[in-house]
Amino acid sequence: MSLSPVLAAAVVLAALGSPGTVSADSVDPYRAAGVQRINGAPTAPLFAMTTLDGRTVDSTSLRGKVVVVNFWATWCGPCKDEMPALQRLRRNLDERRFEVLAVTTDREPEAIRQFARILNVEFPILLDETKDVSAAFGVRGLPTTVVIDRNGRWVGRAVGPREWDSPAMVSLFEHVMETPR
Repeated sequence: MSLSPVLAAAVVLAALGSPGTVSADSVDPYRAAGVQRINGAPTAPLFAMTTLDGRTVDSTSLRGKVVVVNFWATWCGPCKDEMPALQRLRRNLDERRFEVLAVTTDREPEAIRQFARILNVEFPILLDETKDVSAAFGVRGLPTTVVIDRNGRWVGRAVGPREWDSPAMVSLFEHVMETPR
């Protein structure tokens, strides 16, 4: 039995996915957002760092929140480009359930302050003076961003700049916030 050309085309379109069909990207929020899912969700490296204003942030105190840790530098053009999107993302999600941290190995506090002031960065800027935290997360290029779930598991990673406040990103973070413990 042979299919008519019209029926054959319909079968091919159905197999490939036509408009309105659920795609793999719409099912996997990590892929849709352009964030690599970390298989097995290992426990994220623990850290305690000092902020630019002298406070200490300990990663264990953030349990219960989804945490985005963005590794950046003042000399990194793409880092500068993505900071406003991180700021908008931080403002748009529930601060009781979500946190953004910016980690830098820069050694010039005044240059960091100026960078933060120009870009209106309101989330904590952490100083990785020994580069131990950057090494623990395998940071080799900037910007690198990691996603830690509410249980302290490392669930995502993105190398390179992203539109952190895009609908796909917001959907990803809402998904991670809603994932059962």
